[in-house]
Amino acid sequence: MNAHTIPDLRCAMSREAIIGHETAWKVSTFGVAQYRHGYDPALLAAIEEAALKLKASHAVHKHLDLTFITGADRYIPEIKELLNDKLRLEKLSDMMGTKLEPYPLSIVGSTVTFMNPRDGAVEWHCDGVPVTELIPLSISDPLIGGHLEIYCDDSETGRSILESGRDLPRNKIMRIDHKMNYATLGQFLGVLHRTAPIQLGERVTLVLNQRSATKPYVDDNRMFYLAADNDHDRAWVNELAEDVWTNQLPAYRRHVEEHPVPQPAAEAVAGGARESW
Repeated sequence: MNAHTIPDLRCAMSREAIIGHETAWKVSTFGVAQYRHGYDPALLAAIEEAALKLKASHAVHKHLDLTFITGADRYIPEIKELLNDKLRLEKLSDMMGTKLEPYPLSIVGSTVTFMNPRDGAVEWHCDGVPVTELIPLSISDPLIGGHLEIYCDDSETGRSILESGRDLPRNKIMRIDHKMNYATLGQFLGVLHRTAPIQLGERVTLVLNQRSATKPYVDDNRMFYLAADNDHDRAWVNELAEDVWTNQLPAYRRHVEEHPVPQPAAEAVAGGARESW
């Protein structure tokens, strides 16, 4: 992790430190960090204003107890501007330790989330997209709840605890409080996390998703998971198939060619088979 390059850093943790062991399915060793983002306040205000106008007609609440506008950059041009900003992507790539690009599916590239006691927050889950940036657009004062919670252990261990009806141990949960003018960048693929339920107040957040430019196949977005939020729109199925053939598969083949699996040397049996008779 290039923590020394992160501006006005509030907190940071590597991926392996979060999960508790080495991992192979990742884009880098970066885990999570919160930092001053420096984005234009007027641009973020325009995004929130547009999102609030679209909420009644475009927001859905059907998965993980979250209310959000999916593929928000399709409706709000200012989000597309920020999502594709070259300097932003260079800064995030430097922090992540690998070149990033916007997540390509139109329904997943960006979302605007609305969190309050009525609209919910988001339950424990692991992200399908590899890299996510969370940018608060507004945070009420006071706000009780609504902070990011990250389970610091193997995600399958955490899932099994939750499936049994038990609570996750508090000493293994990392808390990050969202703050205006600060963004949170996380590689939450394979990392169990949630937004704590909001008891009082509300938060509106812009979520921008990225992936590795060199390893676009490192991705956990299964079709059933995408469909859980987007069963009203099936155009993304063709987008996904096209991306697999034109981007993910060629990148995967290049990686396999450049990193061949070492073959163990054949060990000769001394003396032949009769020696053991």
